[in-house]
Amino acid sequence: MNRILSKYINKLYVMRWEIGVCRFNKSDLINSGTFNPNIKWFHLNYLNVFHADPFLLRSGNENINILFEEYSEDDKYGKISIMGIDENFNQLNYKKLLDTKSHLSYPFVFEENNKTYVFPESSKSGKLSCYEYDHENVSFNFLKEIIDLPLLDSTIVKRNNKYWIFGIMNMNDVDYKLYIFFSDNLLGPYEPHSLNPIKNGLNGTRPAGNFIVINDQLYRPTQNCENRYGESITINKVNVLDEVNFEEEPYMPIYLNQKNNYNMGMRTIHTINILDDIMVVDGENWIYSPLYRLKRYLKKKIPGKSLNQLE
Repeated sequence: MNRILSKYINKLYVMRWEIGVCRFNKSDLINSGTFNPNIKWFHLNYLNVFHADPFLLRSGNENINILFEEYSEDDKYGKISIMGIDENFNQLNYKKLLDTKSHLSYPFVFEENNKTYVFPESSKSGKLSCYEYDHENVSFNFLKEIIDLPLLDSTIVKRNNKYWIFGIMNMNDVDYKLYIFFSDNLLGPYEPHSLNPIKNGLNGTRPAGNFIVINDQLYRPTQNCENRYGESITINKVNVLDEVNFEEEPYMPIYLNQKNNYNMGMRTIHTINILDDIMVVDGENWIYSPLYRLKRYLKKKIPGKSLNQLE
């Protein structure tokens, strides 16, 4: 986006990430190479909060849970929350699950042996940690620290009897560097790939959701941030993955179709996850609100004042 235009747009619009769901299975996505589903968006009531990085989680019945990052401009850090939806995508419940008082996001879900493991991004702490999700109590139980590095958006796939963690470091919006680690066990210990950092760039490097597997072929969703953060998604086709080699190539792009009436106001997309025939994504909603932008500016200039006091 043109920097001058971006400067003025930022003064007029609130750009807020929100979660959307639809019915669209992974085979249709990969085989058609197209993306234009009718997405139901869960629009938020508050301008100072956004929901992003959604992952799908089975519940004990036919309903579906969505784990996601909840970020507040007042707290300035993310927490992990959960939202239940029914088969018609009506919201059933909501709960904040994890607040470490340090930024959390991207609650990656890995299910194995009837257990659900969650690896939220906690790069501000400098470590990647694993929690077990307690379905009965709807809570997290801390298990262990997995990697003592500030990895962002860690994404795990099991391949050839090994577990592979993909994550980036050096997040500076100028260049992303991809690192891969592997282990014989989900909870480690993990070894770094010999080619680390294995890839760099703003398009096709940073993870954007769980791996997609079709006929034993791996596809890796990644972010495209070349022109602006979270602009779109690039799905890569993984051709080689072993302890000494890694090769992938761009397979298809995913953009939000702004001509689709379901996407009114939604501009960009940067996370995609699929469970059975349900797909969850996040998108950036542009909301025209110059008054709110002015109040945020004044709040910075007048410390201690809440937004309500600036009405």
